[in-house]
Amino acid sequence: MALGISLIIFQAMSPIFASIIMPGWGEIIQGEKNKARVFFIVEGSIWLSYFGFNYLGHKIDNSARAFAINHSSANPSRDDDEYFDALEDYFSSYDHNLEVERNASYFYPNDPEQQQQYIQEHGYFGQDEWEWDTLTNKTYYWERRKVGREHLRRASFMPGFAIINRIVSVIDVIVFSKQEQFGLDTRPGKIGIYYKF
Repeated sequence: MALGISLIIFQAMSPIFASIIMPGWGEIIQGEKNKARVFFIVEGSIWLSYFGFNYLGHKIDNSARAFAINHSSANPSRDDDEYFDALEDYFSSYDHNLEVERNASYFYPNDPEQQQQYIQEHGYFGQDEWEWDTLTNKTYYWERRKVGREHLRRASFMPGFAIINRIVSVIDVIVFSKQEQFGLDTRPGKIGIYYKF
């Protein structure tokens, strides 16, 4: 019975709103099954790509971080991007901290206390220190994280493609509707343009 009620609601739904919810539903309501199949396939491909790129991006990034911990003695308890970004940019925490000290002197030239506070806030000391065993491994780490970021960047495009797919489906059900939805209203006292939902 629930299925029957769902079908009645589905058939009574406006093709435009149906296409906004799920590209291809509007075409199904209009009896355009072949068009609907295309929109369903495109929508499915978009979301499969989204989840696939996200999964690969995070998997590659996690693998690269584990590699960095093994080859630079980085702190395994850290999980923030800023820390692992620094591992890409500097061969050692010592090199990183030297730049932090230079920045502290530049930002607070006449204030040793502020300089020290800045260094403590932005430097890496104690368990957070690292030093790569070889430059080759550091480069490999950077390359792997770059690949991971590229996958995540591609994933970020997919919701935009999903929106475009909905717009195209809505345009399709409006333009190619068998019912006249746009027209002139020429009834007495009501001259204008009408649009039927």
